[in-house]
Amino acid sequence: MQSLPRSAVRLLPGPFLDAQATALDYLLSLDADRLLAPLRREAGLPPVAESYGNWESSGLDGHTIGHALSGAALMSTVTDDPRPMAMVDRLVQGVVECQDALGTGYVGGIPDGVRLWQRVAAGQVKRDSFELGGAWVPWYNLHKLFAGLLDAYRHAGSELALTAVRRLADWWDQVAAGMDDDTHEAMLRTEFGGMCEVLADLADVTGMDRYAALARRFLDQSLLRPLREHRDVLDGMHANTQIAKVVGYQRLGEVARDPGLRDAARFFWQTMTRHRTFSFGGNSVREHLHPRDDFSSALESPEGPETCNTYNMLKLSRTLFLERPDAEVLDHYERATVNHILSSVHPKGGLVYFTPVRPGHYRVVSTPQNCFWCCVGTGLENHAKYGELVYTTEGDDVFVNLFIASRLSRPEQNLVLEQAGTAPYDDEVRLVVRGAPATPMAIHIRVPGWHEGTPHVHINGAPPEGDPAPLTTHGGADGQPLTYVRLERQWREGDTVTMRLRPRISAELLPDGSPWVSFRYGPSVLAAEGDRADLVGLFADDSRMGHVASGPLRPLEHLPVVLARSTSDAAVGVRRLAPDRLAFALDHVDAQAGESITLVPFAGIHDSRYHLYFPLAEPERLQERRAELRAADEATLTLHDRTVDAVAAGEQQPETDHSFEGQDTWSGLTDGLRWRAATGWWSYRLTDPDGTATGLQVIHLSDGGASPTRVLVDGHALGTLTPSAGPEGQELSQVFPLDADRPAGPVEVRFEAVGPATTIRLREVRLMR
Repeated sequence: MQSLPRSAVRLLPGPFLDAQATALDYLLSLDADRLLAPLRREAGLPPVAESYGNWESSGLDGHTIGHALSGAALMSTVTDDPRPMAMVDRLVQGVVECQDALGTGYVGGIPDGVRLWQRVAAGQVKRDSFELGGAWVPWYNLHKLFAGLLDAYRHAGSELALTAVRRLADWWDQVAAGMDDDTHEAMLRTEFGGMCEVLADLADVTGMDRYAALARRFLDQSLLRPLREHRDVLDGMHANTQIAKVVGYQRLGEVARDPGLRDAARFFWQTMTRHRTFSFGGNSVREHLHPRDDFSSALESPEGPETCNTYNMLKLSRTLFLERPDAEVLDHYERATVNHILSSVHPKGGLVYFTPVRPGHYRVVSTPQNCFWCCVGTGLENHAKYGELVYTTEGDDVFVNLFIASRLSRPEQNLVLEQAGTAPYDDEVRLVVRGAPATPMAIHIRVPGWHEGTPHVHINGAPPEGDPAPLTTHGGADGQPLTYVRLERQWREGDTVTMRLRPRISAELLPDGSPWVSFRYGPSVLAAEGDRADLVGLFADDSRMGHVASGPLRPLEHLPVVLARSTSDAAVGVRRLAPDRLAFALDHVDAQAGESITLVPFAGIHDSRYHLYFPLAEPERLQERRAELRAADEATLTLHDRTVDAVAAGEQQPETDHSFEGQDTWSGLTDGLRWRAATGWWSYRLTDPDGTATGLQVIHLSDGGASPTRVLVDGHALGTLTPSAGPEGQELSQVFPLDADRPAGPVEVRFEAVGPATTIRLREVRLMR
């Protein structure tokens, strides 16, 4: 399959065009001078505007400008609006001014970046997952600028941007030349974004092998080796770190013609989508991959799948599909796009970080001048990509892969094809030929797996010659074949093709097989709206934890329970309410008196709590199932209600959000559990705004070989954790009482090694009421 230039497709009225327009307004509301401010500061240039706050001024300074460049470049080619191109030109010029001021090829907003890279070049590489040379994920940050500059060239035609990104790559080439392979590989323990991918892209664009050689040094063998062996070692790993690496494996595999890299990438994709992905296309909890056989943490946590993960999974899916058309790949791409990505932009503006899976919870959305999370950055790009796989080609043949209202223009064929309607909001695919080629050609219309029955096709109101229209399969040598209706003829302007869609109602369990069921109508996941009370922080401010929906959790005990003996029986209980409404009644359900359950497409739910998954039970086991829900939830709700603030040790975002500092400390992973230890010390700054905390709970892993660990609060010794010789890796909990006269406000919690040995492996620290 061949992709089309992005400029060949324009969205037409419908939910995807609405989302694109909303995201464009959000992008254009950003001030170019404020985005450039961190780069000007690091280049020693006088300020012309104040830097943005939030993540843009707390260690990840300058990461948003790369996303803004990519988003603006993409929007410039998929819309007719001239403003995105003007934004590209302004940002590229600003970046080059900073690059010229430094004079080495380097440019970036990383605090004290010049000296940081000098330390890295000298081999000062600490062993941690998010800190490198004392800076917060600097490669992740710099990758955004690499990618933004390259996108400005590829999508907006900026030769100046290509020159700038080559200078930046040449700077790193010189720095890396002095680093041995072991030091370089150790550096990759820290999240480095898509550096392998972008350097492979640069090699492809320029034809220069040395950029491919640089890309190869960013492969990270600690992940690549097991993937080559088809081993899943992902439990507990930071999800988006791994997905971005694998996008690089696939891209470098294409550029370098390395089938081993591409095989590893496809195995990873299959592992993620078959075993670790929720019904709406997202994955992970609290940014990390929970055990593939235990999804219970997703039902407990207010921090569900991260939008950035799906951004990168869609990149990987697109490249895999173009390499080898496969129904499974396209189905995932469609599912993730029409559910997770479409739902991640608020109709009034705002982008989503976490999509909680916990029933009855809600999402928080960003505000443009306050929030600069990673998912805001990828959100600036996501909604400019809806047209990228709607159509593909093989020679002169056109394939209609997705049902999104759009117009395809191929001037070289004199073809203009309009697709009206968007599935499943519209029950009919309608293609109108607005410009006809001079010679016969074939249009192939996908018959999706969610369609029931034989497709009924008409051309200009009549069945095609040889009705029914011929069905063809595509791909499938090592995957699932795609089915298309093939229509070949001499097309005339005004010819109209219609294909009636009959979306299937389906049900699926959580990937671990536990009795929680989600429903789909065609490609769209259905959900029930909950109440609109206690939506704390719905429109986020610039606080460090503003991306988390911190309102109260709703108890699971009172959820509607779907009564069925199997998932197929559960789907039978979903009934469409009216032909002209995309709303469904959920029958065969045990709910509270007078409560009826209505399901609607999840992508349309905003400003409300929601239910994506419902507990499932055989009718005779209803009371037993409710008792299970009550027992499972009791500890979760009690802990949530008693918690003032908490840090998950060894997890990037919680630690950085709590002002992590340390010396001779590192994070690790044991049986899917993340932890932090040290031979020195580390600290966090927690918050007790009302002074209600009465105790500090510390959870750590048993380890007979660890040394005692001193715990300090605000500089005063609180107690000592004594290592336990219990079963290796068992979680242990201890609560230290806090001084009743301690004032409200920040609380610095510090852990120190007592003696030369390693501390305990900390899992979590929590201020408790």
